[in-house]
Amino acid sequence: MKFSFQTFLIGFFILAFIGAVLVFAGIIKVGNSGSSGTVSSVRVWGIYPQSVVNPYLDKLNIQNKDLAISYEQKSKSSFKSDLINALANGNSPDIVLADAGNLFSFRDKLYTIGFDTYSERLFRDSFIDGASLFLNKDGVMALPMLVDPVVLYYNKDLLAGKNFVVPPKSWSSLVDSLPLFNKKDSKGILTQTTIGLGEFSNVNHYKDILSTLFLQTGSPIVALDINNNSFSQKLNIASEGSEGLPTAEALDFYLSFSNQATDRFSWTRNLPNTLDMFLSGKSVFYIGRASELFDIQARNPNLNFDVTSIFQSDQAVRPITFGEFSGMSIIKSSPNFTASYTALGYLNSKEFLEYLSSTMALPSAKRDLLLVNQKNPYVDVFFKSTLSAFGWPDIDPVATEGVFRDMIRSVNSGANTPIQAIYEASRNLQSIVR
Repeated sequence: MKFSFQTFLIGFFILAFIGAVLVFAGIIKVGNSGSSGTVSSVRVWGIYPQSVVNPYLDKLNIQNKDLAISYEQKSKSSFKSDLINALANGNSPDIVLADAGNLFSFRDKLYTIGFDTYSERLFRDSFIDGASLFLNKDGVMALPMLVDPVVLYYNKDLLAGKNFVVPPKSWSSLVDSLPLFNKKDSKGILTQTTIGLGEFSNVNHYKDILSTLFLQTGSPIVALDINNNSFSQKLNIASEGSEGLPTAEALDFYLSFSNQATDRFSWTRNLPNTLDMFLSGKSVFYIGRASELFDIQARNPNLNFDVTSIFQSDQAVRPITFGEFSGMSIIKSSPNFTASYTALGYLNSKEFLEYLSSTMALPSAKRDLLLVNQKNPYVDVFFKSTLSAFGWPDIDPVATEGVFRDMIRSVNSGANTPIQAIYEASRNLQSIVR
């Protein structure tokens, strides 16, 4: 049989395709490749510290003589503008490692890995349910990396003082505990509180907390229409079989903690922010991110605290919390696309994600890495919470934060009812994601 150059090319691309699938799936281990004599350079921008990423890449580059991966850390807040400027100047990176908000904000600049290369079945088997955030009708927009779930920090001394063996597990149990911990001075001003909720100016992560409450009602907040790859808000959509508007009820519940007319009143805008109250030992609970652990330990080494999963509703079928997902993707216009595709396989390897997860003390979105036993009891809770973590396509985090802030402000000022605030927020969300 005559062997043609065309036959060679077809065979080469078939082998390259199979190799890419096996590397992404983690079946082929990366590292220790031989040198072809030509070094391909791949530039990566990411939100993780260079002091964490570069030591790993230095070893990887030594092992792989034909590929040089360089990494530059970028601020999460300026990532989008930095990338836009770099694209305009023809100096953009080949690969980006960013939070979901940034990835969605410039999603039209990212290369989607088609399902013919990375099947949806393989993706869902490899990553936790919440990671499906990165799927669209054409394939995989970004490969998931780490998750920063919303968790509950609690003061062990204050709980023990009221004979609590374990912290409350549900929102209703939290409400029942309020009279035990809220303290006021002779003028009726709160001096100790159970938890800080109901405001935006001094409640850390109010958007995360409301997102958690909305997700727990069954609302995805914003969802992708698979048929046309467009986004639409789902904030004002009633859950099947529900009466009323669950998201409005969730908003009302959140706001009731700062409403003096309710028996849930336990927070005012005049108090220090929720983290400072917790650090000073004047608040039993603090709802925050897993990534805040080291900061809490450093700012008050004497604080006797622990961490657990966020409160759930009494009717919850499965636990749900909000989580910030990060992912990696190739820039469409990368001049080093072939090398970037190879580098993406290295960065998606089990070895790199396990290294990144252990160094950052944050869970990976990969299912098999969540099975690893954790010696640190705090991190063990983070890993379990990650299985319950979900996000939403937050295309413009700055603008949507304003929407959430206005929801709270409009009801607290008396301008809107919770239902009116939800409908107004839904219109504003739709204008953002359209």
